[in-house]
Amino acid sequence: MKISLINVNLVAEDAIGTCIINQVRFFSRRGDDVRVYVPSLPHRAPGDVAAVTSVVTLDDLAGAQQEHFRLSDLYIYHYPGYYDLLESMQRLERGTVVFYYHNVTPPELWGTDVGRESLVHSIRQTNLVHYADLAITVSPFNKQDLVERAGYAPDRIHVLPLAVSLERFTPGDRDVDLVRTYNLEGQQVLLFVGRMAGNKRIDLLMEALARIKGQVPDVKLLLVGDDQSNPAFHQIVADARACAEELGVAGAVIWTGRVDELLPYYRLADVYVTASLHEGFGVPLVEAMACGVPVVAGRAGAMPWVLGNAGLLCKPGDAADLAAQVLRVLQDADLRRDLVKRGLKRAQDLSLESFEAGLADIVDQAVVYTLPEFPPEISASAEEERKTEPLSPFPQDQSLLGELTHDIEVHSDVALRGYVVRSRAPLIGPVIAWSRRNLTSHLREPYLDPMIERQVAQNRRLAEWLRRAGGALAVSARRQANLEARIRALEAQVEALACRRDEEGHD
Repeated sequence: MKISLINVNLVAEDAIGTCIINQVRFFSRRGDDVRVYVPSLPHRAPGDVAAVTSVVTLDDLAGAQQEHFRLSDLYIYHYPGYYDLLESMQRLERGTVVFYYHNVTPPELWGTDVGRESLVHSIRQTNLVHYADLAITVSPFNKQDLVERAGYAPDRIHVLPLAVSLERFTPGDRDVDLVRTYNLEGQQVLLFVGRMAGNKRIDLLMEALARIKGQVPDVKLLLVGDDQSNPAFHQIVADARACAEELGVAGAVIWTGRVDELLPYYRLADVYVTASLHEGFGVPLVEAMACGVPVVAGRAGAMPWVLGNAGLLCKPGDAADLAAQVLRVLQDADLRRDLVKRGLKRAQDLSLESFEAGLADIVDQAVVYTLPEFPPEISASAEEERKTEPLSPFPQDQSLLGELTHDIEVHSDVALRGYVVRSRAPLIGPVIAWSRRNLTSHLREPYLDPMIERQVAQNRRLAEWLRRAGGALAVSARRQANLEARIRALEAQVEALACRRDEEGHD
């Protein structure tokens, strides 16, 4: 199967970039021919993924330059916000289209006017989902958001949580070099990982830190993440720094910027903390839990669902409650151990293996979604009408449709079920046949057999659709003939009335 993945970029370190990398590797292992299309150069993408990634424009996708894209069976459009490659959804003439919705930050939570119009436009353009056959979202919160923002049918939206590699993110000791670099010896460490965007409310972390230091003086706040790539971040960071200075905690705040490897930073932390007011998922929550770090987060967006019973929640926008929950973890060893245990268990639910199993199920449904299991039946009265009345207006069309339906029904089972592997080679023929059967079973049983059975089911559904379409055509033709007869009768009556009027006028 040919598969095209489309996004605004491919950044290996961020949540969507990781999701795309996981998808490429999943489809490649299945034997699918997968390609990634982005409008800018990939950033730090692993070699195997970079090799199947193309930098394109909308015109490239709309034209014939990208043959793989034009002939794909499955298109997955990631939506973290609007970008012009999304417009190619409207021009597709084949394949199944999936809208992969990651959510858009509400403009009112952005914290600055810089980039606000882009968010407004992205929310408006969420309506592009209606060009898709189905949608995937990463949380129930996102599903509800897509229903409310775009009016998309809930039964066409699948929830598939983002994945964290439990082989990569594991508990471990502090990195002594990082402890020395950031002067963390003897310090309790609060960690935040993410973009320094307005909805993350970094200023609330400063307020909470000031309250925490009143009871736990040896504490530092470590802020790890992008604070430069978007001009909107600059004012947010400046305001947060000013807040820290005013509260007297600037010396306890460490800004690292984006880092190459997150794992050692999670292992520095005593508590992972976030005051974010809007998250469509929240991958750092899962990474922290997988590393054995207790989590405190706001009761907002998808975060309560992501944490389950494995973290502590505070009132959104309430620095005092946030500080109180963090202090509970720092001061109660039993609570901390319980949260660590719960967090490790919750992270298992959001593993890469779970993600791939869910993606496989959705893809199996997606590739046949455009042809539902059962076509709509015509009414009983219409069926009787079809059986008892001749189809005079379209006899040739009906005959051809019937022949086509019969031919598909007869040849729908393409599985060659009676086929037996044999060899005519003298003496060693049975050995060759045995080898062929057993050496190909690893490919046939998990891949070819399911693909063939799906095709058989598709053929049978198509035949049923054609059969019922023939019935509907017969009813339509009969009704048209009746309507035409009534029109002719009315025309005759009108003509008779006109003649009578002329005769009466003449007399």
